[in-house]
Amino acid sequence: SSGINAEWPLRPGKEFRALGDCKAKPCQLFRHYRESGPAALNSFLNSESYEERYQIIMKYVFDPISRALCECPGMIGASTNCARNYDGTLFTFTRMDRAQFDSVVEEIDWKALKTILHGWVKGGCGEKNGKDCVAELSDMFSISGRWLDNTFRGEDSCQSLIRLEEEFTVYMETAFSFNMTTDTVKSVANKFMDVYSDMQRKSLCDPSCAAEVMDSFYSCCVKHSLEVTLSKPMRKNYQKLFRNMWGLFSEEKVPNLNSAVNKYLAMMDLDGFCKDQTNVYGERNEECESLGA
Repeated sequence: SSGINAEWPLRPGKEFRALGDCKAKPCQLFRHYRESGPAALNSFLNSESYEERYQIIMKYVFDPISRALCECPGMIGASTNCARNYDGTLFTFTRMDRAQFDSVVEEIDWKALKTILHGWVKGGCGEKNGKDCVAELSDMFSISGRWLDNTFRGEDSCQSLIRLEEEFTVYMETAFSFNMTTDTVKSVANKFMDVYSDMQRKSLCDPSCAAEVMDSFYSCCVKHSLEVTLSKPMRKNYQKLFRNMWGLFSEEKVPNLNSAVNKYLAMMDLDGFCKDQTNVYGERNEECESLGA
C-alpha cells in the first residue's frame, strides 16, 4: 500500500502547491465527484425529462468546475504547466506509449490556450444585474432540454423543434449529405453554417416567439459571456489554436474557414442577427448596459 502511494503518478505537483489557499481545490473537486457521483447518477437515471437531466449534469459536473475556476483561476496556469512539463510517470506506471501525448504537447499553442481558458472564466464568473452568472449560464444550457421535452411531447410551441420542422429537416439532410471524398473542409463548413444559420434565425428571431425565447435564456450574464468570449482578442486566439492543432488531425494545409466562422459569429450578435425581425435583444442589451451589467 505505501509503495503504491509513493509512486502514485497523480499526486499534486509543485505547480498546484504554489497556489496558496487554492492548492486544495483539485482535491476538493475530486472528493465532490467521488462523494456525489452515485447520487448524481441515480438522479440522472431516474429523471423524467431531458431538462431535468441537463440540470443534473450542470449541477454535479460543470458547476463545481466553473466555481472552482472562478475562485481559483490560477488553476489554469498550473494545469497547463503540469501538462507541458509532465515527466511521464503515469506512462511508466501503466507501461503505455507516451508518444501521442508528447506530440499533442508539442503542437499546442499553450499561450493561446491559456488566454482562451482565462477568457471563458472571465466571461462566466461574477454577477450581472444581481444574478449569479455561473447559475445563469447553467440554466441557459439546460434550456435545450426543455426544447427536447416539448418536441417529444408533440407540443408546437415557441420552445419546441416542431416550430422549426422545415429548417431542422434541411439541417439534418445537409448534415448527412456530405461526401468527405469530394467535399472540402471549407465547403462542408460553409454549407453547414448556412443551414444552421437559417435554423437559428427561425428559432431566435421569429417575431411571434422572439420575446419568449429571449426571456428564457438571454440574461445580462449571457450577454456579458458572449461579449467576452467572442471579443477580437479571443477570436485571434481561437484562430491561432485551430491553426496550431490542425496538424494533429490532418497532414493537409490548414483550411481557410473565415467565412464559416464569420457566419457563426454573426449569429452570436443576437441584436444584429435578428434586427430585421425583432428588437427584443437590443432592448435587453440596453437594459443590461443601463444597469452597468
